[in-house]
Amino acid sequence: MDFYDMPYDDRMDLQVDDVPYDDRDLDLQHSPSGPGTPSAGKVEYFPGASQCYPGGRTFMDNFFSDEHGELREDNLFYPFASQQDWQVASWLLRSRLSMAAIDSFLSLDLIKELPLSFRTARELRLRAELLPSGPHWHSQAIRPQHPTKRSVTLFYRDPIECVQSLLSHPFFESHIEFVPRKVWSTAAQLSRVYDEWLTGKHAWNLQASSSPFDLDKELPEGGTLLGIVLSSDKTNISVMSGNCMAHPLLLSLANIATDIHSKGSLHGHLLLALLPVPSFIHKKSRIRSLLSDRLFHRCLDLILTPLKIAATVGVMMNDPHGNLRYCYTPLVGYIADTPEQSLLACTSPRTSSMSTATYKEFGDDKRHDPRTAEHTLNAISALCSRADPDDLPGFLKVAKSFGLNGIHEPFWRDWPLSDPAQFLKVEPLHHFFRMSWDHDIQWCITVVGDDEIDFCFNLLQTPVGYRSFADGISKLKQVTGRDHRSIQRYILCVVAGAAPPRFIAAIRALLDFRYLAQMPVFDEQALAKLNAALAAFHADKHAILAAGGRSEHFRIPKLELMQHVAPSIRTSGAPMQWSADVTEHAHVTEVKNPARAGNNQNYYAQIARHLDRSDKCFRFDLATNIASSHDPHPDNGGDPTDEDHEPDDEKSHNLLYHSPIRKIVDYFKIADALANGISHNAPHPARTFASSTTAIHLATKPHRRMTVDEAATLFDLPDLLSAICDCFDRCANGIDHDISGRRRASSNYSLPSNKIQIWTKVRVQVRNYHNSEMVEPAQTMNVAPPSQEHPRGLYDCAVFSPGAESDWPSQGLNGHMIAQLRLVFRMLGTDQFLTYVQCFHVIPPAGHTTDATSSGLHVLKRAMRSNGERIGDVLPLSHIRSPVHLIPRFGKTANPRLTTHTSHEFSTEFWLNRYWNKHIYYCLSLCA
Repeated sequence: MDFYDMPYDDRMDLQVDDVPYDDRDLDLQHSPSGPGTPSAGKVEYFPGASQCYPGGRTFMDNFFSDEHGELREDNLFYPFASQQDWQVASWLLRSRLSMAAIDSFLSLDLIKELPLSFRTARELRLRAELLPSGPHWHSQAIRPQHPTKRSVTLFYRDPIECVQSLLSHPFFESHIEFVPRKVWSTAAQLSRVYDEWLTGKHAWNLQASSSPFDLDKELPEGGTLLGIVLSSDKTNISVMSGNCMAHPLLLSLANIATDIHSKGSLHGHLLLALLPVPSFIHKKSRIRSLLSDRLFHRCLDLILTPLKIAATVGVMMNDPHGNLRYCYTPLVGYIADTPEQSLLACTSPRTSSMSTATYKEFGDDKRHDPRTAEHTLNAISALCSRADPDDLPGFLKVAKSFGLNGIHEPFWRDWPLSDPAQFLKVEPLHHFFRMSWDHDIQWCITVVGDDEIDFCFNLLQTPVGYRSFADGISKLKQVTGRDHRSIQRYILCVVAGAAPPRFIAAIRALLDFRYLAQMPVFDEQALAKLNAALAAFHADKHAILAAGGRSEHFRIPKLELMQHVAPSIRTSGAPMQWSADVTEHAHVTEVKNPARAGNNQNYYAQIARHLDRSDKCFRFDLATNIASSHDPHPDNGGDPTDEDHEPDDEKSHNLLYHSPIRKIVDYFKIADALANGISHNAPHPARTFASSTTAIHLATKPHRRMTVDEAATLFDLPDLLSAICDCFDRCANGIDHDISGRRRASSNYSLPSNKIQIWTKVRVQVRNYHNSEMVEPAQTMNVAPPSQEHPRGLYDCAVFSPGAESDWPSQGLNGHMIAQLRLVFRMLGTDQFLTYVQCFHVIPPAGHTTDATSSGLHVLKRAMRSNGERIGDVLPLSHIRSPVHLIPRFGKTANPRLTTHTSHEFSTEFWLNRYWNKHIYYCLSLCA
């Protein structure tokens, strides 16, 4: 359909006579930098972009102006009698109770005594229908050209209403941006910095792009780009049996900050449609697939037409501040796995969806030309001139010669400013982590042997909170994305020394590429490292064939997609903002849970009804909470001094949505509060304390109390007493702490006491590598003595600095030590927490054997005295800089006498596992 023939939409006729004003300073949020964040030397904003106009409406304006707005001036919770009445109703509406169960609950004598405004489930549902509504659900019968086993119905919502719902969301008010910008690492403007979509070249070019009606005219000055992000993937919604599939289509905005819309609990993705999954009646499966693919594009064409209109002529919309903006809606991102991307790009599986590369070119070490919309549409036009699209077998046969899948009317063909070469992205969940399992890990299993690799994984001692693989990995079934990540953490250390060096180098290069690609911010130096890692893999990939890891070739579609990561970062920002993690989570909350709350009949209709009711409850909860917080006469007896307190958006959002989330505790803030004496009930000395880089938290009550001699016996530390004396002597004389094993203090050194308090667990928290104002989740470190469960004890390792402060991690391990915590204690009569540690000699990769050089891993050797005893010393616990993970250096084959409990204690050489988590990887790889 031509744009001139599209249906009229009166939203495009909004006129604003007031003078526009520019509020970029209000909208733009600048993230603080960390040690690994390229500093923003200069920021250049697109001139005249995204002007806003007065006269708009906020979320609360809409709440008080609907048909029941006047009644809510007297009773905020209308159509319910009171806040308590609404709380009971909200709980019942959000529960998975059937109407019969709700009736049974309401018939209880105790509940009858409550002053409720409803007495039956039906009455409750009728009152719920009066609540303010969000985007409405619609259904439309679809009549395919070929017969299907069941009727086909499309359930969808107006995409403009969904965009407006996201755009005016109060929680996104300070987390949404509208102005494209160029960020430079220095004032000389030599190196661009990329993170969000608006910092990439694509957004800037779109803002400057030509109008589809007048090629000499740019996008109207003051126009606002709303980057549309879609996602779709089939998912199973039936339980145990039934084989019922859903095909949800999700919508989000690239303007929303990545750290907000990437959290599923904040619901930055809305369910836009439930695409039909038809069963066509045809004897050939390839024809049935073609018919399903065409129906998919036809449904998208129908649903997304309003966005195409808005991308052409614009539409006036309200922003979170209540301003009006004239918005254009190009499609800038479509999150999908590899088969779905081929479907969207209209290409066959043997042709790249992002470039002109064919199957035989997937393993090339260069990037092929991008597959643009013009290229694909020209190919489709040529195809249609040679075959009739209605002749399905003949058309499909000719389509294969063009590398196409038989779609002749792609949904994006008439969407201005939208191009598959731009909106199709490399998706980390499937293209990084799933590829690592399907290929890298399988190569390692083949080369090393499944029994050997399973035994080595069984020997690993994994830190608290990380998955262990007691039964190995070769026979895993139903492996999830979380499993893919977990195996990646350990695989290189496991196979280093057991596989040929060049094979190890190839696996390492792929790991480096994936870890680097997960960075939240890039400059040209980071992009150069990324490209170097991919080039290193191609230089060594022949070793995989030589070792027998792969039989013939590297015609892997996901390998070809890696060539597009660096160019995509320059155009659209960091790849992690396009990850399917959040959309896969949304499938559970938006599709699977609602489907399973029904009676297993008419799934789509019940999902739509359930989501409509849930959305009404959420909006009503949100509005009444905001209105109550602005009430000048609160009835909760609150402290008037609390009026300046800013609520936590994420916490409030989750309370309203009833979504479980693990909140990260900020021990740096707690330590600062304790140091300033804000808490008067805290024990002394404070159990939470911090340096500039690390926060440490101990339990209020120690796990054990005993004498120094008893601790030396229990923890097998014969020189504990002399080490403690030496530590106190160094502290008294202001000497930096090292771990040499030499004793400076005399044997008659007087200690404050002979009794100590012992902790067997320590929580250590570090700041985010790229943003020093953010914190990583605290890591629990074990310092447990031998027990029945752990006959050799359980001791974790960390990076230490000699002084109270250090430059970690800006210089990597330079000037730091790696040691194993053997005892954490406080001597009675002192305020300092101490730890007895045993150190390692650190050998850089370039200064050791071939397997260490090819793996790029540091080798650690236990520091030993001439008599075979381990070298240890006592250090202040506050000198910890970061937890680290060590893996025994197994060699060609692991010692068969080792067990999970003895592998660390009986080993003398270890790998420093820099792939344990992304934070330690960046510290060791980017700052070395």
